[in-house]
Amino acid sequence: MALCLVAPAIVFMALLARAEYSQSQGRYEQQLIATTRALGLAVDRQLALGQSTLQALAVSPALAVGDLESFERQARAAVRSKDAWIVLISPRGQVINTRLPPGRAPPRTAGLPPERWAAVRSGRTTVSNLTQGKVAGQPIVAIDMPVIVDGELYDLAYIQTPAAFAPLFAAQGVPESWTASIVDRNARLVARSRDQEKMLGRSASKPMLEAMSRDNDGVLETYTLDGTPTLSAFSRSPTYGWSFIVGVPRTELERANLSSLALLVLAGLTLLAIGASAALVFSRGISGEVRALVADARLMAAGGEMPAQSTGGLREIGEVREALHAASRQLRAREAEEKRAHARQQLMINELNHRVKNTLATVQSLALQSLGKGEPAPGFDAFNERLYALARAHDLLTRTVWESADLADLLRQTLEPYGDRARIEGPTAALPPSAALALSMVFHELATNASKYGGLSTPAGRVEVTWRRDPLDPHRLALRWVESGGPALTGAPSRKGFGSRLIAASLRNELKGEAQFDYLPTGLVCTLTVRTVGAQALGEDTPAADT
Repeated sequence: MALCLVAPAIVFMALLARAEYSQSQGRYEQQLIATTRALGLAVDRQLALGQSTLQALAVSPALAVGDLESFERQARAAVRSKDAWIVLISPRGQVINTRLPPGRAPPRTAGLPPERWAAVRSGRTTVSNLTQGKVAGQPIVAIDMPVIVDGELYDLAYIQTPAAFAPLFAAQGVPESWTASIVDRNARLVARSRDQEKMLGRSASKPMLEAMSRDNDGVLETYTLDGTPTLSAFSRSPTYGWSFIVGVPRTELERANLSSLALLVLAGLTLLAIGASAALVFSRGISGEVRALVADARLMAAGGEMPAQSTGGLREIGEVREALHAASRQLRAREAEEKRAHARQQLMINELNHRVKNTLATVQSLALQSLGKGEPAPGFDAFNERLYALARAHDLLTRTVWESADLADLLRQTLEPYGDRARIEGPTAALPPSAALALSMVFHELATNASKYGGLSTPAGRVEVTWRRDPLDPHRLALRWVESGGPALTGAPSRKGFGSRLIAASLRNELKGEAQFDYLPTGLVCTLTVRTVGAQALGEDTPAADT
């Protein structure tokens, strides 16, 4: 009893601890993703600010007419940060570089790389990846905008060093123990909250590169460039294509989770101790009474007579014992009555079956005496076989106490003499007695005709019978009798025999159906549509075994 109370509590504690761990990690993941997106927005704003500066300078009249001296004064006034400056570049090299002292001409050889000139010629304003500045002699990020100076295409560039992005980490409240990084479209490190000078220009870790190649944002367990295992989130800017990575050390994450789990485990252990103590107090008396109930239940299942009732310590157990005894008495009474009823029913069915067989034998004898005067007359064998088919259907129904007969069993019984030359397939279908008797005569006539003139009259001939139920009417069946391998047919017979009339009458009167005969050169195809009104519901679509 104590174990029964303690075990669920332990399981509940484990599930609760797991849920708390998952929720704690989920909170960290949400915080990481939110931080990466906030960092991305901050970087986008800073790049947009540089782009706005270029747009303001691009419409300068001094620049348009080629007054470069006046334009340089405007450019120096527009950007006063030591980590950002303006560069004007002609196809022949730099013309203005505000990072240099006023009046000092930039080197003409410091032009644009071919890929940046291609972007300028396309007329688009672009943000470069991390690149090496020729004049600055250090890694830079450039925003390039095409401008027209005195009728010639120039590049007006806003240059920033990676140090210009460093204040963004503190502005977004990135904890000191976390690692936040900004990487360009080539996944090279532009800025980092820790060890920036050491890690500048390096590529992100391999697991992070694989994750960023699949999605625009996500969370994964990885490691930093200095080997620290982290839970990291990444997000890509849809505007400039840069990515932002923020990671928390897994040791910090585990410490936070373990502290929450420790309180949870302590509370759970306290509750377990209280519950186990209470369970031990009550378990002994209850377990004895429960064992007595088990003994009574086993005796009831075995059909034996239960002993006299005894009162128990718990009212609920006493009520259960009283209910068991009452149920035992009722079950024994019902079983006795069911046995008597079954015996009477079986006796009546056996008697009815015996009388039906006697009646069929009498009919057979009368036919022999009347038609042939003691000798078999023409047509008597066919009549006799029909009586046998009717008798076999009676035997099949007797096995189920005249409740129903399975269509597949009826076909197997009819086609059994032809072995593997006959094949049947279709869902389980329970037929009422009247339908079973009528269909047994129909199948007998079809099989007899096939064995004399159709697909079963030659060694290579075959018969295939398939059926399906109407999805809109569960009491309607569609059957197809297909013969092949027999003599080639030239068309429908000139007259209808007794078998055809019997099939049509049985379908019309007993089954509320119809038959269609197609005399194809390959053999007879007979399509039967029958309605089993009043029958048991058709079974599920489980295929019957082939014969």
